[in-house]
Amino acid sequence: MARGRLWLQTEVSSFDAFGFFGAAVEAKHACRQAWAWVRNGGSRQFLLPLMYLALAGRAVDDLNESNFHPFMKDNPVTAVLFYAPWCFYSQQVMPVWDLAAQKLALHDPPVHLVKIDTSRHGSIGEEYGVRAFPTMKLFVDGAVFDFDSSQGRGWQQIVKWVNKHTERDHVLKNVQDLNHYLHDNDLNVIGLFPDGFNNSAFVTVSRHYDDVIFAEARGNVSAKEIAEDLGKHAALVCETINIGRSTQSSKQVELPRDGMRCFDEPRNPQRPEWTDRFKSTVEGKMLTVNRTDANEGWGQMIQMKCCDDESKAEKAHPMFPVPSVVMMMPHDERHAVYDGDVFDTHALDRWIQARRTPMVMRMDMDTAEKILAPGPENTPVLFMISRTADTVEESIVKEAAPQLRGRVHVCLSGMESQIEKRTADMAGVEADSGPVVTLVETHGGTGQTGQYHAARKYRIPSEGLTAAKVVEFITDYENGRLAPYLKSEPVPSAEDVRTGGPVGVLVGTTFTSASQDTTQDVLVDFYAPWCGHCRKFEPLYKQLAKKLKHVKTLRITKLDATRNEVEGMAIQGFPTIVLFPAGESPKHTVYYQGSRQPDDMNVWLHEHCTHKFQDTPPPKEAGAEGDPVESGLLDPDEEDL
Repeated sequence: MARGRLWLQTEVSSFDAFGFFGAAVEAKHACRQAWAWVRNGGSRQFLLPLMYLALAGRAVDDLNESNFHPFMKDNPVTAVLFYAPWCFYSQQVMPVWDLAAQKLALHDPPVHLVKIDTSRHGSIGEEYGVRAFPTMKLFVDGAVFDFDSSQGRGWQQIVKWVNKHTERDHVLKNVQDLNHYLHDNDLNVIGLFPDGFNNSAFVTVSRHYDDVIFAEARGNVSAKEIAEDLGKHAALVCETINIGRSTQSSKQVELPRDGMRCFDEPRNPQRPEWTDRFKSTVEGKMLTVNRTDANEGWGQMIQMKCCDDESKAEKAHPMFPVPSVVMMMPHDERHAVYDGDVFDTHALDRWIQARRTPMVMRMDMDTAEKILAPGPENTPVLFMISRTADTVEESIVKEAAPQLRGRVHVCLSGMESQIEKRTADMAGVEADSGPVVTLVETHGGTGQTGQYHAARKYRIPSEGLTAAKVVEFITDYENGRLAPYLKSEPVPSAEDVRTGGPVGVLVGTTFTSASQDTTQDVLVDFYAPWCGHCRKFEPLYKQLAKKLKHVKTLRITKLDATRNEVEGMAIQGFPTIVLFPAGESPKHTVYYQGSRQPDDMNVWLHEHCTHKFQDTPPPKEAGAEGDPVESGLLDPDEEDL
């Protein structure tokens, strides 16, 4: 018994260390009650689940498909745990999630933490791109932020993550605060507010961005002084100069122009434990960076901020009014004053979103992070993808860009680097195609029918392209007048259908009409030619199709999901077998998860098909016994891959 008691004390202490039950005394009491059950003969293997269940009274809300969206509408700042009860890691994180919920309930106003069993309510997981369990996402007024599991899954990390996106209240008290603030950040939004000004819309918008830093100057005197100095900063043209590493104690880098002054402190973040100190010296266009704390090089990739002559900015600079909202950025016009309603949250969001990236960008990893980062507006991207630079299409897109600001991101992409190749693949652009102008959504959504759909893309014909046609194309998209572009193989010919066997072939352009046929139950196998499991399954699937070919209300089909795209489906593995039961469109979908033997699938079809059917054909339709099972699901030329 002494050993058991010692084990219990160790277990409880371990829970405290990992944040499972924190310092709550009643949590330890619940654990001891569970241990008492073990002492009375219960199995120790159920001890941990019992401890967790003993605390169920403090668990967060468990949502489902019917109440998820209403709850999120009523609670715009909510963190969600997408989990599966059978998942070991989900079981580990759920008690931590409950404890984090207790901590965040103390916020004013409280931050809600909820969870949803995504293995049961798969449509919610699909809607928000859940690919693994557990997944944690924070929803803030429509923006969605993912939790980085590499930082740990303790309650402390969860609370810190939520605080990062909900507590963004930076106040500039004097000019020195402004100088330090602008030195540290490239993208800045500064509110200049007098005494008693209602800044609630500004505070709300400040929660929506990872890469834009917000700050306020409050009070009649402070706001006016900071507005004056901010105008001087706006007149300066500053650059971030990449210095990189050095094996020597000094390094020289050429500046873009004469007359620049460079700061001594590196622009990129410095860790507290780093002792490196630097001195910047400029002669003409040459910048020399010397390390001053040691006679040796440095291993970090440092950057320095360099600006033009400040004396010019003293003489002529813009004057920013109070109240106003000013945005500073390292591109295009470099600063802008918001000219809309400062109490309109959505308008302010759109204005900032339009200026947080250049009007025209080149595709690289940094650009991908910016245009695909979560934001409240989920701005789509207009890509011009071409194997060669300086094409006619590129100049046309650049000409249209100023009229598209705030409506879409405009991005130019080649087809050489890995990120460019992935972009082309995402946009459905073949490697040997000419220049393509395509609009790609960065988010899924809900169509007019209420059915969720994955991110869509749209193509504009290159022939006769003009800037006016590009702008008209975006306007048509905004008004819902465009049909999505779907990658598709050619529609099978009548001869292909006649000789193709009992398994019907669908392609991207025929999938919706076939699967949404209200009179038929439609079974679809989404496969990949290179998939070994698909190869193993294909003769079994064809055997099922031959057995049920007499059932006129059931259509058994296949679709190569690597060569065709389909609306409303997110295929995450191969083979994926889905039934679209007969009935009103849009149909609900039923995924097959069982044995792939024909008899087992037949039983499942009887359970889920709308139309009832007989396993054997009428005598007049019965074929010869013992028909061989043909090679089947894949094309003959694919079987040798």
